[in-house]
Amino acid sequence: KLENQRKAELRLQQEIERVIAAEAKKAGKKSSKDTGFALTTAEKVLSGDFSGNQGKLPWPLQRGLITDHFGEHPHAILKHVVVRNSGIDITTQANAKARTVFKGEVTKIVAIPGGNMAVIIRHGNYLTVYSNLSEVFVKEGQKVTTKEEIGTVFTDKDEDNKTILKCQLWRENNKLNPEDGLSQQ
Repeated sequence: KLENQRKAELRLQQEIERVIAAEAKKAGKKSSKDTGFALTTAEKVLSGDFSGNQGKLPWPLQRGLITDHFGEHPHAILKHVVVRNSGIDITTQANAKARTVFKGEVTKIVAIPGGNMAVIIRHGNYLTVYSNLSEVFVKEGQKVTTKEEIGTVFTDKDEDNKTILKCQLWRENNKLNPEDGLSQQ
């Protein structure tokens, strides 16, 4: 099961990197390793607004508890297994709705085999990623507002009905810890 989760997360990671490469290409960069998305004046303002709200962004769910943290750390149960999380996992109740943490534009909706669906939202040169969704309410290119519902979080019937939203935060091609951006509930 852990191997299947790792494969699904790798597919999502590759899709995020494709989105970042596409944004870099728009900016005339040779690769996604080059820094700086091409930003319009409005996107520069949006980036500044997003950056200025670090530590004050609303939670991507009405309620939930962080059950897996950002970065590399030992697995909660299998201590000999190292977990590499590109974001955070938030456990919530069944039928919970994922919502945006800031206004932006839906850049990509991805169906991940073995990983359900993911929504990538661009906020200037920041990206937020909401994955493990069973249903998506938004479309690519759609403008969204802060706290707008974007989808239903998947409930795993085979895993004691666990309902877990996976959330990532990127600044261009750099992974950031989403916990640093979210307000403390």
